[in-house]
Amino acid sequence: AMVQPWARTVSKTPKSIPVSLGYSRQAHEAPSGALQLALERPDTFDIRVNGQLVSRDAESGWWCDRSMKTIPLDPNLFRKGENELVLDCRYDETHPGLEMVYLLGGFGVKVKGADVALISRPDTLAVGDWTTQGLAFFGGSLTYRKTVKAKAGKNERLYVQVPSYAGVGVRVIVDGQPVGVIAWEPNEIDITDAVRGESFELRLELLGHRRNSHGPLHLANRQPIWTGPSEFVKTGEQWADAYQLVKTGLTDAPKLVIKRSVR
Repeated sequence: AMVQPWARTVSKTPKSIPVSLGYSRQAHEAPSGALQLALERPDTFDIRVNGQLVSRDAESGWWCDRSMKTIPLDPNLFRKGENELVLDCRYDETHPGLEMVYLLGGFGVKVKGADVALISRPDTLAVGDWTTQGLAFFGGSLTYRKTVKAKAGKNERLYVQVPSYAGVGVRVIVDGQPVGVIAWEPNEIDITDAVRGESFELRLELLGHRRNSHGPLHLANRQPIWTGPSEFVKTGEQWADAYQLVKTGLTDAPKLVIKRSVR
């Protein structure tokens, strides 16, 4: 529906208009540690955090896609309470577009309807949906770990079972050794040969996805059979003001099961 930027004949005097994008967020706890802003073409914007101009000359790489550049942010710019990010630009036919902007860092996020607040990053997770435990927009993988005691006897095999999970799959790791990936029923894997003693560290890496970080975040139907550009621009009953997150995480407690060997 449009000519891509590299294929256009650019006007020498394009018409333009000033555009200002403002994002206001509450912080129950001021974020600390390394922070970054990820956005396309940061060179086309003047960026301010709580009124302070941010340098665009300190690009520190990219996130998810090479077009999504990252700019380091001084955590001292943020404070407990309300914080505002403002992006100003001259919008014309050569502008790459008003794309999503991401604040990246070691903090948690609490979502209630359409309201978003920054909180402390959770140190532990309970079994269940991690979007309700401070990781609302987290778009990576996450490892659950625990030291356990179990050992198969003669003519027995030791299995890890993951009854249910919300994610792409679950990678199973025993004492640092990858055993395999659970990605389909019966949602179990034999770990007997990886266990060297009665006590071992079991890690279950829930392989995440980009649905809650990249959207669509306001499509009323949380589970569309297809996601394309039109799912990000909806009106009427198909649009929801509240963030439409999907459950992610281990939704049932994993189990260690000993079975008699049939070999």
